[in-house]
Amino acid sequence: MKHAGKVCVCALALLMVCGALYAGGSGESAGGKKVINVASIMAAGTPAHLGMEKFKAEFEKTTNGRFEVLIHPGSAMGDEQQTFEMLEDGSVEIGVLGTLDISVNYPKYFSMEVPYIFKDVNQMWKYWAGPGKALSDMIEKERGVRTTGVILRGARFLTANKPIRNMAELKGIKMRVPAQQIMHDFWTAFGAIPTSIAFSEVYMALKTGVVEAQENPPESIDAMKFYEVQKYLMGTRHIFACNRVLVSMKWYNTLPAADKSAFDAAVKTALDYSNELTKNGDDELIKKLIGYGMTYIEIDTSDFIKTAQGVIENYAKKEWAPGLYDQLKGL
Repeated sequence: MKHAGKVCVCALALLMVCGALYAGGSGESAGGKKVINVASIMAAGTPAHLGMEKFKAEFEKTTNGRFEVLIHPGSAMGDEQQTFEMLEDGSVEIGVLGTLDISVNYPKYFSMEVPYIFKDVNQMWKYWAGPGKALSDMIEKERGVRTTGVILRGARFLTANKPIRNMAELKGIKMRVPAQQIMHDFWTAFGAIPTSIAFSEVYMALKTGVVEAQENPPESIDAMKFYEVQKYLMGTRHIFACNRVLVSMKWYNTLPAADKSAFDAAVKTALDYSNELTKNGDDELIKKLIGYGMTYIEIDTSDFIKTAQGVIENYAKKEWAPGLYDQLKGL
């Protein structure tokens, strides 16, 4: 019975800690400060995480220590869709996500992160200033979650434990992709055997051979140490990936005007800081990954681009909102 009592006490303590973590806008730290939780899918050390550390320092300073910002990296508070739902109900104040929630909630508009939709990063930025801005405004109006800004993660590269120089050499490879049907369709068309695995579990899946390949920006390959379990890095540059910094409007609307201004300024500082880090990040990180022992291969993407175009046109006709593809071609 003594052991049972200890278990109950430990369980109660754990519940109290979890309650404090998920208290949302009404939570207070032991020192009486108002707690702001940042739920991030990104690992510590990534540009997005460093940007959130910059936000924490700026916002806590300009609000004279009345707030305590707690950053939870690496999906510690839940996966992308879970985090988005917490932002909707106000149980989390800030989220650093990718675009999975868009693919789940707004599939007719999910076009910004599909292979070879953009020819370069400039087109990506034009998207977020145009169609992407309109979509973000729709999400805020309908879901109560505001996109405060976008952080470039970099181009997505393919990694594997065998060299892949063209699309034919990808055939039959077991590959991890995000949990988006459109990504499954693209990589199936490319010849791979795609499977969805949570981002936080990819390292172990690669290490144990559950999958043989994956695709992510170099900053994630570095931060998640995929170079320890993948030998080859292929320059597919098939997507220009980003993070969105989201805020729960249920929480934001409770702030007085001065704190809103302080928040907006601190977020802008964080976004500028992160995007400065990623501006030339791919080239620098490729050198870093080579230094860790990866072999870099410039890949022939002509077959990939040609195949992707067919998948894109099929989605444009059958799945995407009318006129969206024309907007994208006009960027």
